[in-house]
Amino acid sequence: MAKNSRFGNWISKFFKTSDAETTYLHKGEVLMVFLIAYFIALSLWLLVNMTKEYNFTMDIPLEVTGYSEDMAFVTKPPAKARVGVSGEGWNLLSLYRNPPEISVTYSEEDVNLTNIVQSQIASYTDISVQRVEPARISLAMEPKTSARVPVNLVEDVQFKAQYEMVGRVRLTPDSVTVHGAQSVIDTLRGIPTKTLRLRNVQSPVEQKVALSQPAGLVVRDVTEVTVAFEVTEFTEGEVRAYIRTRNVPDGSEVRFNPAVVTVRYHVPIEQFSAAQEMVPFEAFLDYADIQRDTTGFVTPKIEAVTDDLDLRLHSVQPRRVSYFHVVPE
Repeated sequence: MAKNSRFGNWISKFFKTSDAETTYLHKGEVLMVFLIAYFIALSLWLLVNMTKEYNFTMDIPLEVTGYSEDMAFVTKPPAKARVGVSGEGWNLLSLYRNPPEISVTYSEEDVNLTNIVQSQIASYTDISVQRVEPARISLAMEPKTSARVPVNLVEDVQFKAQYEMVGRVRLTPDSVTVHGAQSVIDTLRGIPTKTLRLRNVQSPVEQKVALSQPAGLVVRDVTEVTVAFEVTEFTEGEVRAYIRTRNVPDGSEVRFNPAVVTVRYHVPIEQFSAAQEMVPFEAFLDYADIQRDTTGFVTPKIEAVTDDLDLRLHSVQPRRVSYFHVVPE
């Protein structure tokens, strides 16, 4: 008897589950019950609520058909219409998952888009159209033409301190061919690029930039241009310039107080020595400007004396000077 008892204890120890295993099975059972309950609740919610009436707004694509390829729209029709619909939840779900493409047949008159959308959505069961935006569209067209127009760079470039662009911006290509209605092309002054955004620029730039597609026009030959320009480090120079008077009548003389202004300018580092060997700016006033003045103070004009150096005027001190006429003895 004792032998059988020991054998039974050994068997029970061998098949006994640990506390961790018991806890694991308990959590798995709870998760399974939760998932089943959630699925049943969701199914009941759908059965109850998707049979109700709802209002819903969606974008439906538009396509204009039935016009000659030799014609172009004066105003490009919208690619989508915003449509407000109402109906049973299941039917709206079907419409949302498989929206129709609204086909609009070309007409010289304004098109009632609301009627077209209503007729083409009528194939969906128990769905009514509440509103369409836009309600009407114009499909005015003109014979298609083409023209070569310049590319206009749109840029937002910030240079590192002491660095600036030298020379001009080079665009390749610098013009493109556009196709569209004559009246649209006649008002076109150029094709803008997407914005070129650069920060902390301190070296030469060569970068591709996409073209913007203007409304109602098509650019077929290129979709982007290459933008290139040189960048170099600048330094500051300073020079004192005497104020001169231009176009003074014979027998007249004008003097200024002070007679000299200090001109500060920026110049590329490699041109600094050449600028220091000369007076690169002159200050002057036209006698006619002095005659028109009623305040007793005038602002000298500053002009570079050479085109061989890339001089950038920075500041002038003082900005205004007084003057007086010298009366001959």
